[in-house]
Amino acid sequence: MMGESFSIWIDYLERDFIDSKLPYYLEKGASGITTNPAIFKSAFASSKAYGRQRTALKGKQLYEAFAIADVQAACDKLLSIYDKTDGFVSLEVDPAYAHDAASTIKEAKRLFKAINRENAMIKVPATEGGCAAIGELAKEGVPVNATLVFSAEQTANVLRALKGAKQAAVISVFVSRYDRALDEHLPEELRAKTGIMNAAQHYNLVRSADEKNVRVLFASTGVKNGALPPDYYVRSLVGNGVVCTVPPETFEAYLKGGGCKESLPIDEREIADFFGELAKREIKMSGLHQRLLDEGLRQFETAFADIIRALS
Repeated sequence: MMGESFSIWIDYLERDFIDSKLPYYLEKGASGITTNPAIFKSAFASSKAYGRQRTALKGKQLYEAFAIADVQAACDKLLSIYDKTDGFVSLEVDPAYAHDAASTIKEAKRLFKAINRENAMIKVPATEGGCAAIGELAKEGVPVNATLVFSAEQTANVLRALKGAKQAAVISVFVSRYDRALDEHLPEELRAKTGIMNAAQHYNLVRSADEKNVRVLFASTGVKNGALPPDYYVRSLVGNGVVCTVPPETFEAYLKGGGCKESLPIDEREIADFFGELAKREIKMSGLHQRLLDEGLRQFETAFADIIRALS
């Protein structure tokens, strides 16, 4: 399997960050960058750096001019560590195409060509239409990040789409959103564990598939519960072939905490026992998977629409 190591990618990108903080993070071991519409929305709203790019473009064209320039600059910074496993920078397709395979394929190919960097990676939501697009993009040599993955069924679908993939791909499983949704309904001994157990199940699926160019990526690793260490999810998900994508503050906490030990895989029986406890409490994971996927799609669609409106 590709990438028999544990990697950390930074879940953030902003123009001044590329020259100010990114070199430091790379020196400290970070080896990739992920983005999404919410990240760009925050960057464009809070940074003055984009005012220096003179352009007559508006709306989506202006968004792409900003985003592509940032991704290109970040790709160039990471090129020295790019080895077809790490060194990638991702850009997401327009969330409005999440269920439209043909439009996603067209958009993804256009963005990949516009970025014109071999270590660019295109993010595609792992919906039914998205999985169809992921398979086609992989065949055409586009590195893909299958994002907004919650259920094991989604991971299985993505793995089928990526079977025999010759280009790098990651399957982005979201973690902490499960605990934010469930912990208030659970006894203390079960709290802050659902996301990890779900992630561990996905890890086992990806490992058993043995697709040499496919890695599992754990997203949504920031901690919102003040009772937990800020790097709690990162340290709970260390394993061979794993990518953890983290916001800068989580990476800083991880660095302060020093080394970490391997925490994956988790035995399938232990995973099953945990979800059996949730079932006893009438928690239906299938419904929660779908709810979190719908919420994630809506969040990115809203952020993207807000960006376009602000730039129009």
